[in-house]
Amino acid sequence: MPLNNYAWLASAIVSWIIFFLLLDWSRIKYTVWGGFITVALQLLVDTGAMNLNLYRVESFYYILTSSTFFTFGVVFTIGVLYAQTLPENRWMQALNIIVATTLFSLQELLFIKVQVLEYISWSHAASIFVNILVFISYTWIVDSLGLNRAGKERGGYKLL
Repeated sequence: MPLNNYAWLASAIVSWIIFFLLLDWSRIKYTVWGGFITVALQLLVDTGAMNLNLYRVESFYYILTSSTFFTFGVVFTIGVLYAQTLPENRWMQALNIIVATTLFSLQELLFIKVQVLEYISWSHAASIFVNILVFISYTWIVDSLGLNRAGKERGGYKLL
Protein backbone atom coordinates (compact mmCIF):
# COMPACT_ATOMS: atom_id res chain seq x y z
CA MET A 1 0.00 0.00 0.00
CA PRO A 2 1.53 3.31 -1.05
CA LEU A 3 2.23 5.77 1.73
CA ASN A 4 0.33 8.55 -0.07
CA ASN A 5 -2.95 6.71 0.62
CA TYR A 6 -2.57 7.84 4.22
CA ALA A 7 -3.33 11.39 3.02
CA TRP A 8 -7.04 10.60 3.50
CA LEU A 9 -6.43 9.37 7.04
CA ALA A 10 -4.22 12.36 7.87
CA SER A 11 -6.87 14.79 6.57
CA ALA A 12 -9.53 13.01 8.64
CA ILE A 13 -7.43 13.24 11.81
CA VAL A 14 -6.73 16.95 11.25
CA SER A 15 -10.43 17.55 10.50
CA TRP A 16 -11.56 15.86 13.71
CA ILE A 17 -8.99 17.78 15.78
CA ILE A 18 -10.23 21.08 14.32
CA PHE A 19 -13.81 19.88 14.80
CA PHE A 20 -13.34 19.24 18.53
CA LEU A 21 -11.53 22.55 18.98
CA LEU A 22 -14.23 24.65 17.29
CA LEU A 23 -17.45 22.75 18.02
CA ASP A 24 -20.24 24.42 19.99
CA TRP A 25 -21.40 21.40 21.96
CA SER A 26 -24.61 23.09 23.05
CA ARG A 27 -25.83 23.11 19.42
CA ILE A 28 -24.58 19.72 18.23
CA LYS A 29 -28.01 18.04 18.39
CA TYR A 30 -29.20 20.48 15.71
CA THR A 31 -26.11 20.95 13.58
CA VAL A 32 -25.08 17.29 13.43
CA TRP A 33 -27.76 16.99 10.74
CA GLY A 34 -25.64 19.35 8.66
CA GLY A 35 -22.88 16.76 8.75
CA PHE A 36 -25.20 14.03 7.51
CA ILE A 37 -26.56 16.31 4.77
CA THR A 38 -23.03 17.09 3.52
CA VAL A 39 -22.14 13.40 3.52
CA ALA A 40 -25.22 12.70 1.37
CA LEU A 41 -24.38 15.57 -1.01
CA GLN A 42 -20.74 14.52 -1.31
CA LEU A 43 -21.57 10.87 -1.95
CA LEU A 44 -24.18 11.85 -4.55
CA VAL A 45 -21.79 14.16 -6.43
CA ASP A 46 -18.68 11.97 -6.17
CA THR A 47 -20.41 8.66 -6.94
CA GLY A 48 -22.02 10.17 -10.03
CA ALA A 49 -18.78 11.76 -11.20
CA MET A 50 -16.71 8.64 -10.63
CA ASN A 51 -19.28 6.44 -12.36
CA LEU A 52 -18.98 8.81 -15.34
CA ASN A 53 -15.20 8.27 -15.15
CA LEU A 54 -14.51 11.98 -14.55
CA TYR A 55 -12.02 11.37 -11.73
CA ARG A 56 -10.68 8.55 -9.59
CA VAL A 57 -9.92 8.20 -5.89
CA GLU A 58 -7.14 5.99 -4.54
CA SER A 59 -7.89 4.83 -1.00
CA PHE A 60 -7.84 1.70 1.12
CA TYR A 61 -11.35 2.10 2.59
CA TYR A 62 -14.28 3.14 0.44
CA ILE A 63 -17.89 4.12 0.96
CA LEU A 64 -19.51 3.74 -2.43
CA THR A 65 -16.68 5.18 -4.59
CA SER A 66 -15.25 7.72 -2.11
CA SER A 67 -12.63 7.47 0.57
CA THR A 68 -14.31 6.66 3.88
CA PHE A 69 -11.81 8.88 5.68
CA PHE A 70 -12.67 11.81 3.43
CA THR A 71 -16.43 11.31 3.74
CA PHE A 72 -16.56 10.85 7.51
CA GLY A 73 -13.55 13.04 8.23
CA VAL A 74 -13.39 16.18 6.15
CA VAL A 75 -16.93 16.24 4.74
CA PHE A 76 -18.86 15.38 7.90
CA THR A 77 -16.91 17.77 10.13
CA ILE A 78 -17.14 20.61 7.61
CA GLY A 79 -20.89 20.04 7.40
CA VAL A 80 -21.40 20.42 11.14
CA LEU A 81 -19.02 23.37 11.59
CA TYR A 82 -20.37 25.13 8.49
CA ALA A 83 -23.91 24.85 9.87
CA GLN A 84 -22.78 26.21 13.25
CA THR A 85 -20.91 29.17 11.81
CA LEU A 86 -23.10 30.15 8.86
CA PRO A 87 -23.89 33.86 9.19
CA GLU A 88 -27.47 35.07 8.82
CA ASN A 89 -26.50 38.07 6.65
CA ARG A 90 -26.74 37.19 2.92
CA TRP A 91 -23.54 39.06 1.96
CA MET A 92 -21.64 37.30 4.71
CA GLN A 93 -23.08 33.99 3.48
CA ALA A 94 -21.72 34.78 0.01
CA LEU A 95 -18.31 35.50 1.51
CA ASN A 96 -18.58 32.28 3.52
CA ILE A 97 -19.26 30.33 0.31
CA ILE A 98 -16.21 31.88 -1.37
CA VAL A 99 -13.94 31.11 1.59
CA ALA A 100 -15.23 27.53 1.99
CA THR A 101 -14.91 26.86 -1.75
CA THR A 102 -11.37 28.25 -1.78
CA LEU A 103 -10.25 26.11 1.17
CA PHE A 104 -11.96 23.02 -0.19
CA SER A 105 -10.42 23.56 -3.64
CA LEU A 106 -6.94 24.01 -2.15
CA GLN A 107 -7.32 20.76 -0.27
CA GLU A 108 -8.37 19.08 -3.51
CA LEU A 109 -5.18 20.33 -5.18
CA LEU A 110 -3.18 18.77 -2.34
CA PHE A 111 -4.95 15.44 -2.86
CA ILE A 112 -4.04 15.63 -6.57
CA LYS A 113 -0.44 16.51 -5.68
CA VAL A 114 -0.07 13.43 -3.46
CA GLN A 115 -1.81 11.34 -6.12
CA VAL A 116 -4.81 10.05 -4.16
CA LEU A 117 -7.14 11.95 -6.49
CA GLU A 118 -6.72 11.83 -10.25
CA TYR A 119 -8.62 13.81 -12.85
CA ILE A 120 -9.47 11.66 -15.85
CA SER A 121 -11.98 13.74 -17.83
CA TRP A 122 -12.20 16.57 -15.35
CA SER A 123 -10.48 19.84 -14.49
CA HIS A 124 -9.89 21.91 -11.41
CA ALA A 125 -12.02 24.74 -12.86
CA ALA A 126 -14.94 22.31 -13.24
CA SER A 127 -14.39 21.16 -9.68
CA ILE A 128 -14.43 24.73 -8.36
CA PHE A 129 -17.71 25.34 -10.19
CA VAL A 130 -19.29 22.20 -8.69
CA ASN A 131 -17.94 23.12 -5.23
CA ILE A 132 -19.55 26.57 -5.50
CA LEU A 133 -22.87 24.98 -6.47
CA VAL A 134 -22.64 22.50 -3.60
CA PHE A 135 -21.82 25.21 -1.03
CA ILE A 136 -24.64 27.42 -2.36
CA SER A 137 -27.06 24.49 -2.10
CA TYR A 138 -25.83 23.55 1.34
CA THR A 139 -26.06 27.16 2.53
CA TRP A 140 -29.67 27.27 1.34
CA ILE A 141 -30.46 23.97 3.11
CA VAL A 142 -28.85 25.10 6.39
CA ASP A 143 -30.57 28.47 6.23
CA SER A 144 -33.96 27.00 5.25
CA LEU A 145 -33.87 24.42 8.04
CA GLY A 146 -32.58 27.03 10.48
CA LEU A 147 -29.60 24.88 11.45
CA ASN A 148 -27.45 28.00 11.73
CA ARG A 149 -29.90 29.45 14.25
CA ALA A 150 -31.00 26.25 15.98
CA GLY A 151 -30.13 26.11 19.64
CA LYS A 152 -29.18 29.80 19.81
CA GLU A 153 -30.93 31.92 22.37
CA ARG A 154 -33.33 34.40 20.73
CA GLY A 155 -35.15 36.87 22.94
CA GLY A 156 -35.41 34.49 25.86
CA TYR A 157 -36.39 31.38 23.93
CA LYS A 158 -34.59 28.69 21.97
CA LEU A 159 -35.33 27.98 18.35
CA LEU A 160 -36.43 24.40 17.67
